[in-house]
Amino acid sequence: MLDEILANNARFLQQQTLSPIGHAPRKHTALITCMDCRLVTMFEEALGLQRGEVLELRTAGATISEPDRPQAANDLIRSLAGGIYLLGVRKVLVIGHTECGLGHVNSTALTASMQALGVDPQKLIQQEGLGDINGLMRWLGAFQDVHVNVKEVVNTIRTSPFLPRIPVHGLVIDINTGKLTVVDRDAREASIA
Repeated sequence: MLDEILANNARFLQQQTLSPIGHAPRKHTALITCMDCRLVTMFEEALGLQRGEVLELRTAGATISEPDRPQAANDLIRSLAGGIYLLGVRKVLVIGHTECGLGHVNSTALTASMQALGVDPQKLIQQEGLGDINGLMRWLGAFQDVHVNVKEVVNTIRTSPFLPRIPVHGLVIDINTGKLTVVDRDAREASIA
């Protein structure tokens, strides 16, 4: 894969000349979405986004795991703080997606995969004080309903002591069609546009 990427990069450099742009997002917006490979390029096209317009943060499930929510101080919050305080972000959109892998995690498959790759799930659960398999699932960020998860992440961002009170909206994108559904519109802003 590395050689393929390097070859693609060499071709890109021969065919493209990128115009210099600033590192602050022109639309003063941060988007939080999932790392799902099905979103690559489709996501930006479905939202009509171009290079340099928004700050895009990707995490597994576009989520903040349940154990990290009360403190609201994880890497996602830290990245948002950098975008807000250093890059001029003034609006946040949390965009989950249908058919998310974290929306239907099978604990048996998870532990089998961990074991096959040399990680003892029970040892990890004990070592990290996760309690049981459900604690491991919460740490991973597993959820049952993407709409509920997006609302909870939006609320965590809105109430984080590390972030100012700026508009935070929640949406879900259909992974098969690209259709967006608003699940939480921040009352501080009349329009998402």
